[in-house]
Amino acid sequence: MRFSSPLRYVALLFAAPLLLVGCDGFDSGTPPNAPGDTEATVSFATENISITESQSPVELGVTLNGAIGREVSAEVLYADGASSTDPSDFNLQDSTAVGSGVVAGRVVFPDTATDGNTQTLSLDIQDEEENEPQENGLFVLQNVQGASIGEANQLTVSIGAVEIFAKDFSDEEVAPMTVANVTNGNGWGIGSASGVPNAPFAAANAFGGPEASNSWLISPALNFNDFEGETLSFINAKNFDDGGLDQPLQVKVSTDYDGSGNPEDFTWTDVTDRVENLSQGGFDFVSSGDIDLSDSQFQADEVYVAFQYRSSGTGGGSSEAQQVDNIRVVGRP
Repeated sequence: MRFSSPLRYVALLFAAPLLLVGCDGFDSGTPPNAPGDTEATVSFATENISITESQSPVELGVTLNGAIGREVSAEVLYADGASSTDPSDFNLQDSTAVGSGVVAGRVVFPDTATDGNTQTLSLDIQDEEENEPQENGLFVLQNVQGASIGEANQLTVSIGAVEIFAKDFSDEEVAPMTVANVTNGNGWGIGSASGVPNAPFAAANAFGGPEASNSWLISPALNFNDFEGETLSFINAKNFDDGGLDQPLQVKVSTDYDGSGNPEDFTWTDVTDRVENLSQGGFDFVSSGDIDLSDSQFQADEVYVAFQYRSSGTGGGSSEAQQVDNIRVVGRP
């Protein structure tokens, strides 16, 4: 993965159109149309694609506009110099270099192709660095045979996630998350004992409390309307076992919570079954994996994510200790 200064990226991006007219070894390859031909162009089907690291492959669509009754082809070039990604992120490290670019592949339209036909180039994503800032790869069309290049001559593929919310409790504060204690039992707080792995973190333990616990650790309102493919991730550790409950820690999502009231007076969707891993004990932290929150029901301007801790009692065998840290919600613009 390459890291470029913002000024360098902007300068290279504005220089990208020059690549289409033969500069730096790029070649539009556009032949003149024969007399009587209807002018045809090829363009990218979209100018922007956003993906997370875990998505593969990415489909680059090229569309033919204007049918001319002959074969049309176009080369898709990864513009290395104008990209903040690296060819290896698209599995192009061994591909043919052309000027300051790398050939990603060629799409071919048969002579029977009709107006609006789209051919697709599939690229495997090899970016395995999780939760990094979003980076952009620029693709251009060149060496077009049988047609000319249309207006959508550049495609930006954004790899990585945009962070919607993150909390690691390193400041030893719960805020901007809030705690709602439905009972008078021990609720969520900060665990920061010296030498404990990942401390400080959010912690709840009903043991020794005045009554069984029902405590909610709730995110601030998150706007999902500007994103798609939203996911939640966190790490979690626990110790001891509550024999009276199957799952003392549950993860829930609401779009009608008011941000301050009793959470049980509102509608919550339980997404605990989407969590790939929850700690089995010994205070061993495990990663939840990416929890899909992209449901249409969650696409709202005020979305709340909550960790509900409950216990069946306050003693040994009826309570357990739970720890949560590195909470992160991401999406694609």
